[in-house]
Amino acid sequence: MVTTGHIDIKALPKAELHCHLDGVLDRAMARDIHYHEPSFPIDPREFERAYPVEGFASFWNWFNFVKPICGELVYLYPILDRHMARLKAQSVLYSEVMIAASHLPQDEAEAIDQLRDLREWTHRKESGDIQIEFLVGLGRNRPPEVMAERAGRVIALYEAGLIVGVALTGPEQGNPVKPFHRTFARFHEAGLRIEIHAGEWCGPESVWDALKYGYPDRLGHGVSLFQDSQLVDIFRERQIHVEMCPTSNLKTGSLSRIEEHPVGRARELGLNFSVNTDDPGPFECSMESEYELLARVFGFDDDDFERLYARTLEARFQPALRIGR
Repeated sequence: MVTTGHIDIKALPKAELHCHLDGVLDRAMARDIHYHEPSFPIDPREFERAYPVEGFASFWNWFNFVKPICGELVYLYPILDRHMARLKAQSVLYSEVMIAASHLPQDEAEAIDQLRDLREWTHRKESGDIQIEFLVGLGRNRPPEVMAERAGRVIALYEAGLIVGVALTGPEQGNPVKPFHRTFARFHEAGLRIEIHAGEWCGPESVWDALKYGYPDRLGHGVSLFQDSQLVDIFRERQIHVEMCPTSNLKTGSLSRIEEHPVGRARELGLNFSVNTDDPGPFECSMESEYELLARVFGFDDDDFERLYARTLEARFQPALRIGR
């Protein structure tokens, strides 16, 4: 184990590809929003009961406490406003954020109008200091016919230039990618970039399933892919990008000790990967704390962080970069 030593973690340029907007709210943010907007439907005193998050069950229970804001895009504005301010303070220059499909109106035209408003508001808030891009997150615990019904809206949002891709999220156990194959083939044919969460709570078979049926440009988590040497070879040879989330994997029980996380091995093998917060609200982490973890536990140095930043930007879904490298 090493300390961060001479590395100025806060000042290092950072980019993030894996963050769920409905998983950003934490206790301090909830108190601040409620203070300035008393009508915000989450009571910060009640929200305290969502913590601590230690294990999969408590993580899933955390979302019960944010249900009052689900299905209403308007409630994401104050959350994103504060999240962006925090990212800027951590020298995060580029961030792709997932918006759950359940937050969007079912009517296609209304969904486009609401997301266009959010997109324009976000662009103003960026102030040239950060670039925020949106993906739509689709829960893999939904029936295939629901996914198919939502596909048209997702493609319409992409064609309107409001999102840069789509992500398959949610619990893997009992929810393989295969039943959604036709929908993801449709996304692929429409030109959407695709991210699949896999190898988080299930074994390598989940990663194989994602590769075979999901057309992934990036893989979320991928903890278990290192259990299969053939998979490791495929990811190394094809340079498929893996969005790693160390604190998230520890907090949800994907691993029992942070030292077991494969991020160090990914670096040694020359895999293409990024490091992300996933759900910084329940996990009480930040990009800065993830970088500190990499330096302290896995010995990342300046060269590693420079390479990490470059690889993350290269894997982004938005070709146009509005911020300097």
